[in-house]
Amino acid sequence: MADKKLMVEFPGRNYSTDKPLLYYAGKVFESKGYEIIRLDYNYKLKGDKNDIDGLIEESIPFIKKTLDKVDFSKYEDVVFISKSMGTTLAGYFEEYYKIRVRHIYLTPVQSALKYMKRGKCIVVAGKNDRFLDSRRLKIYCVEQDVALKQFEDVGHSLESEDDINISFAILMVIVKLFKGFSN
Repeated sequence: MADKKLMVEFPGRNYSTDKPLLYYAGKVFESKGYEIIRLDYNYKLKGDKNDIDGLIEESIPFIKKTLDKVDFSKYEDVVFISKSMGTTLAGYFEEYYKIRVRHIYLTPVQSALKYMKRGKCIVVAGKNDRFLDSRRLKIYCVEQDVALKQFEDVGHSLESEDDINISFAILMVIVKLFKGFSN
């Protein structure tokens, strides 16, 4: 097991692994010696794009096909970084494979809450997220003793619609969080 490390990216419905948050997550973790798996299942989904729960269910076999090939016991550290609907999928697959994983949940959806547990994850969200009420998320994280970073005046994309400088500042804060989370 000689210090092998793995990071798996679980993208969101309209947020692939080549978009900024996941792209830079990969760069940071790769620079720290992690093997990277960038899951890519969105293009295969045929369901209603507004039915998040349906898309999550539809994604499971595609992800399973990739992750079944991974021997998780070879890794000293496994990190799942997920965005939007990918947050539920990341939690699901940790339980499915019965593995110990550290998580960074980016803009989680409602169904991901049950997977967020104390001490093994960080949650990042915008206070104007339309998929999960920010107050509800904050209460849940406080009750579960889960680290939470919320950004004012941004929604599910974690980007400002009005000011690109705010978007870059948020991205820089999140990249710093990635650096602190990687070993």
